[in-house]
Amino acid sequence: FPLANLTIDEAVARRAEAALLLMDDYRNCQDRHDDEHVLPKKSLRSFVNYNDTSVNKSDVYFRVIQSMSTKKNNSSNPNITAPTPPILVEVINARNPENYEYTVTISSNKIYTGTALQVKSTKHNATNSFRHIFRWIPSFPGEYKIFVHQVLNGVHKDPLNRQPTPLVSPSPLSIIVGQQKGGGNVFEISSEATMERIEDRIRKSVPCQTVNRVDAYSKWSGDWVGPDTPFQDHSIRTGWRFLPRDMGCHIESFSRRDLLSISKKKSIWVLGTSVFRGVFLSLVDLILSPEEKEELSSSVIGKCWGRALIKKGNLELVYQDFRAQMFEPFGSPKVMECHNEKIAKDADDSFIQNAADTWVEMFRDKDSWPDVIFMFVLYDNVGHGRDGLFFTHLEHFMSKIPPSWNGTLLLADRFWSAIGVTHRSYHKYHLYLEEINEMVHALNDTRVRWLDGMGISREMVMYSEYGPDGIGASQHFHGFCDVPYLEDMGQNNTMRVCGNVTEILGQLLLSHALGTKKQFDLEKLEEPKDEALEYCHACPLALTPFKLVAYPEVTCSEGKLHPRNDDEVYSFKAKQKICPQWCLEHEVDEVIPSQSDMINIRRCKVDLADVTTSSIESASAAKVKSQVTPAKDKPTKPIMHTFFESVVGGCCGMSQEQHEQLLKAWKESWEARGWETMILTAQDARKHKDFGTLEKKLISLEINEYNRRCYWRWLAMVEAGGGWISDYDVFPLELTAELGAEMGKNGTFKAFDNHVPSLIHASSNEWDRVIHLMMDLLPNKRADDTVISDMYSLLEVSKSSSKNSIVWSYRVKTSINYTKGSDSLSLDCSKYSKQLAIHFSHHLCKRAASAQVFPLANVTIDEAVARRAEAALLLMDDYRNCQDRHDDEHVLPKKSLRSFVNYNDTSVNKSDVYFRVIQSMSTKKNNSSNPNITAPTPPILVEVIN
Repeated sequence: FPLANLTIDEAVARRAEAALLLMDDYRNCQDRHDDEHVLPKKSLRSFVNYNDTSVNKSDVYFRVIQSMSTKKNNSSNPNITAPTPPILVEVINARNPENYEYTVTISSNKIYTGTALQVKSTKHNATNSFRHIFRWIPSFPGEYKIFVHQVLNGVHKDPLNRQPTPLVSPSPLSIIVGQQKGGGNVFEISSEATMERIEDRIRKSVPCQTVNRVDAYSKWSGDWVGPDTPFQDHSIRTGWRFLPRDMGCHIESFSRRDLLSISKKKSIWVLGTSVFRGVFLSLVDLILSPEEKEELSSSVIGKCWGRALIKKGNLELVYQDFRAQMFEPFGSPKVMECHNEKIAKDADDSFIQNAADTWVEMFRDKDSWPDVIFMFVLYDNVGHGRDGLFFTHLEHFMSKIPPSWNGTLLLADRFWSAIGVTHRSYHKYHLYLEEINEMVHALNDTRVRWLDGMGISREMVMYSEYGPDGIGASQHFHGFCDVPYLEDMGQNNTMRVCGNVTEILGQLLLSHALGTKKQFDLEKLEEPKDEALEYCHACPLALTPFKLVAYPEVTCSEGKLHPRNDDEVYSFKAKQKICPQWCLEHEVDEVIPSQSDMINIRRCKVDLADVTTSSIESASAAKVKSQVTPAKDKPTKPIMHTFFESVVGGCCGMSQEQHEQLLKAWKESWEARGWETMILTAQDARKHKDFGTLEKKLISLEINEYNRRCYWRWLAMVEAGGGWISDYDVFPLELTAELGAEMGKNGTFKAFDNHVPSLIHASSNEWDRVIHLMMDLLPNKRADDTVISDMYSLLEVSKSSSKNSIVWSYRVKTSINYTKGSDSLSLDCSKYSKQLAIHFSHHLCKRAASAQVFPLANVTIDEAVARRAEAALLLMDDYRNCQDRHDDEHVLPKKSLRSFVNYNDTSVNKSDVYFRVIQSMSTKKNNSSNPNITAPTPPILVEVIN
């Protein structure tokens, strides 16, 4: 299939993309000779001479090709013109993509910069090399240079050892794009692709801050045009300008004079990583005078891993280090977390709670509400559907926003980081657009926008922190600099922060805060007021240990920025805590590379009954346990976990919505039996130190994504601290919260559906032990007919080493037992005794539908699988009441039920249809010592008879 790594259902759903790709391939396929990588001259131009001795064809090299269209526009409609045929850059003898990636940049000095998106990649088995094809369509004619860079894959990079990015021969390659066909180096372009047409596009566009349709706003692909073009209105200080292509809008720019003329107080908050800090610094650099920012790079504001605030006139700029990748799920077990040798958080602290408190802080005072919030969200799951943890966090943050707030929340993900080149795939980019559009609609709030980071930033890959020699070496698009420019107030100024991407995003934030330029000009002060600078900060010396503190204690100053002084340095050193030795001896849980350090993260679980927060530094003697012991005076409900990763378009016989309905039914059913529930995701699994090892092994065995996820949940349970887990199609029968708490006192690995991992309880250590047993039993090579899944891996464990100290049992029901009456079904209660839960698997649903004993009547086998959520809830209702019903007489015994229709009442004609109202009189009281587990209200039943 033209799109890689798709399920059958996804292939059907994404036919449009696939068809267009096949059309591109078909147009050129007969012109390719696979063995020699040659395109015949009769139909394609090649701008690398294969006999040119300057090109070493035994090493990686590239060439540029374009199909010569022989078709003209024969339409009678003059508005329909022949499109520009794409220009293809073919990288030949490329190295293994696990280690190396390639970027293709097309540049015209001070006029244009852009990138080509990868559309195809194939392996040449004879040489063990790869061939990548990149696609670019020019927007206007001109002379261009093509640069192909070989970039070390992100997972192999050492942030502390930056290496130059090598060019691939014959970079830089000069080409000419023109509107007339001919020989030489002239590539063909549509007659509609002109500078004049772009000018017309700008004239007809609206300011981007006025685009209210979130689906339109989330498509930021466009053209970066330079200072030597006629498009200088609303350009940034370097003379560059970004022209969105699909949104029909333009980004307005505001000068320093404008910012000093703001008539009402405006506030912009930036929450994110150091990449986001670049946007904050570009805004700071824009508003400060040359004297105020002379020491910006060495000041505490210049590199802040905490809170920084700038006030100048009526504009307030706030930066908060806000690393979403560090946030735990709500309700996670309490752990001490150490980053390298320092404590990042004590056992009773929580990153996610501090993040939520920061949102409360932003809206604590209506007079200081922010006008714009620009926030980093952890979304890197392209192609794998909605990330449950990501949505849980985001929805919680958004719940803190007052309904009357009329500002803008602009979300951005890590895909506009300069270090990520893998997203320069045509297929991945368009899938990404679909997914972020879907997620913004799911948030259902017109104040929310999503920045398409791939579209707005990828063209500027050679203008990142280290320039064209350091592509992929830094995640930053900004860097400190010393570049003079002329202000609109006629004054000489100096740029201390250079970054085209960060400055254009800063202008976008300003446009949302200040309104349209036309509106702003009517409201601004007549003369700018260059008032004294105020700045405050609470900035640690380094990223490690990561700290997120709401309402921080800040130090404030007035006047120009000064270099960080000794008092500021030592005040933070004094506040840092050293990780205790017993935790340093703990294995590293996760390694995260940052721009300035490699962060070794240890999450150490402690017995909170023995170790208090105040004595945590002396906790060397504390015993590290597999699960946190809750304080005795705070009884908690047991937690039933499940693992869920939504798949866009659905899978396995169910739509995406039906999977989510089944998850909701699972949650409601377990909580109705007194449990807490927690949904684990891929993000939890990735925290495990062996995630990469397991994933690499599974991919080498060609395990599909669905079955790889099944292995991920084992790692996620280790990181969750162990406990109970069930599939989200497993529903409770006798397994109440009280029984679960009792059975969970022993941490031994207990599998209640034998080798089918549908219902399991184990301690964190036991989860870790068994997943490693499963990993050890994976084959080195997969036979053609071998099925590999976590179920079969657990089966192999059950066959070895005397069952491997695992308690195996059959306590999960795998069949539906309804008795067919003349016109209805009734549950056979006797078949459900001593069963902990029922597994609504595909197999169960198909078998029940075939036997016509499925809870939903008149459904096909496929419908039974798709509508499992409804069926499971119906069975839960029947199970709850089944033991109280006497099927033969439609009577509920008096000893346990009340009847509110007297059967001897002559006013009721019992030969016709009639009803009565009944309620079970529960004889059981809540004997649990846990006040959170209560006896449920017995349901009131209306029984229609005849």
